[in-house]
Amino acid sequence: MANVRSRELGAYPRARRDRLSPEDVGLPGGGRRRVRGLRREEVAVLANVGCTWYTWLEQGRDVQPSLEVLLGIADALRLSRGERRHLLLLGGHPGAEQAPAYERVDGLVQGLLDQLAPYPAVVMTPWFESVAHNAPFRFMIDDLESVPEADRNCAYLNFTHPDWIAGHADHEEECAAIVAALRAGQGESVTDPAWKPLLARLRADSPLFARLWGQADVVTDSRKAKRILSLHVGMLALRPITMLLQESPQTRVVVYQPDDHITGERLEELTRRITAGHVDGPAKVRHLRSLS
Repeated sequence: MANVRSRELGAYPRARRDRLSPEDVGLPGGGRRRVRGLRREEVAVLANVGCTWYTWLEQGRDVQPSLEVLLGIADALRLSRGERRHLLLLGGHPGAEQAPAYERVDGLVQGLLDQLAPYPAVVMTPWFESVAHNAPFRFMIDDLESVPEADRNCAYLNFTHPDWIAGHADHEEECAAIVAALRAGQGESVTDPAWKPLLARLRADSPLFARLWGQADVVTDSRKAKRILSLHVGMLALRPITMLLQESPQTRVVVYQPDDHITGERLEELTRRITAGHVDGPAKVRHLRSLS
């Protein structure tokens, strides 16, 4: 398998440099050239690696390139995000290259989320930042958009915000699952700069997070039903279903399906209240929250 991987790793940049001209990478063109596209030595110079080493790479030898070297080659070859990911996968660094930030989703994805109502649905990064969500998710616990924008990270809210803490009937169990999912997500996108400030803030603001993080649990399957006490319609039994966006494989779509018919009815009631502009929960629900 190592030989196969090395051959594929050599073939891929060789094919990519054949598709580039010197002008594409800022080098002078003109004159007769013996090869189509860029020369090996030109790629080596652009990537700041030795020409002999780069030749060995393209020949399929077992040179075991580092992440930094592969990123340099990706820059030299002007690879797209998907092409960079493929090169790193071939080089033995899966998941190491992520975008420094996730952009908002396009209108088609937002439209799909809206059509999933009354089911709450959210597009979420590996560090639990909501990239997009529909109205039932916004009001599933409290009004997510009433929270300061800097705090709208669902992991951070679960550890620090009183309504979100009270909103999970099995709060510590939910927090343990979140920490395990965060660890799994960090392993897949460890170089992303978003991780460091989030983890530092969680450690500083939540002793519970610091304790759970120290246990080093890793979980990627979170399909267990959740009991959420909504400020607006009362107790909800929800089972999350997770899907990946093809355009951004690390970003996931989470849809919360009702686990019983009562929850289904309450989600429909929540959606009706949102549509009518009446999402303030009844006094008895607020009283329940104060006792939970």
